Amino acid sequence: MNISAIKTVFFSPTGTSKKIIQAIAKGANNSVPIKHIDLTLPQHSTNITATENELTIIAVPVYAGRVANLAKLRLKEVSGNNSPAILVVLYGNREFDDALLELRDIAIKQSFRVVAAAAFIGEHSFSTVETPTGHGRPDQNDLKIATDLGKSVMQKLSGDQVNPDIQMPGNFPYKEGMMNLPFTPVVDNENCTECEECLSVCPSGAISLNEKIQINAEACIFCCACVKACPVEYISLKSTPMEEKAKDLSANCQERKEPQLFF
Repeated sequence: MNISAIKTVFFSPTGTSKKIIQAIAKGANNSVPIKHIDLTLPQHSTNITATENELTIIAVPVYAGRVANLAKLRLKEVSGNNSPAILVVLYGNREFDDALLELRDIAIKQSFRVVAAAAFIGEHSFSTVETPTGHGRPDQNDLKIATDLGKSVMQKLSGDQVNPDIQMPGNFPYKEGMMNLPFTPVVDNENCTECEECLSVCPSGAISLNEKIQINAEACIFCCACVKACPVEYISLKSTPMEEKAKDLSANCQERKEPQLFF
């Protein structure tokens, strides 16, 4: 099969999915055009359609062992037309549980033909200097594996050697995913500089500035993009139940996990 173009489609609030998908595209690139489509922010591209000879690489984060709910919603706007796809989930060095299987089912429903899949590790959204989990991931070794994956898939496609029945871990019915939480990251409004960096990175549009920075708990997906983006660290998990979760993850998820590839 001759691939004439590559699309990357990603939901990446803290940037880890984006890093991996770009590395895979770099490896897959055989002097063909690459188009990057970011589904992260509210003002994202819609009605995305792949052509028959186009390779689409889809990457999403794992939240509580499932595909992030907002990512699932936005992937409904992507159509595959029976074109090949590489699927990627990014998880924070705990487990990816049913997320990759769920992403496969979503991709098939959207008319993609899955030719490869992978689970990579990214720094956990709750990771901080005090409670690190997956710190610095994806690192250079992860990115090399991602690049090699892209190269290998392109070679298999060009030789018509893809496996039409890829087996990957996971269970159906899927495990219960992340529920809406009645709280949000904490804003130190006394010291906040109102730079609006947090507004610019929020995937759900949950943050507003109306005399002070406010986060809407009903809209917040707890991706912690605002926490990572705040240049003065005045948005944090402190004083929320998630602070205890961050400590628990840091204490129990330090053993390095490696990417898993499925062909």
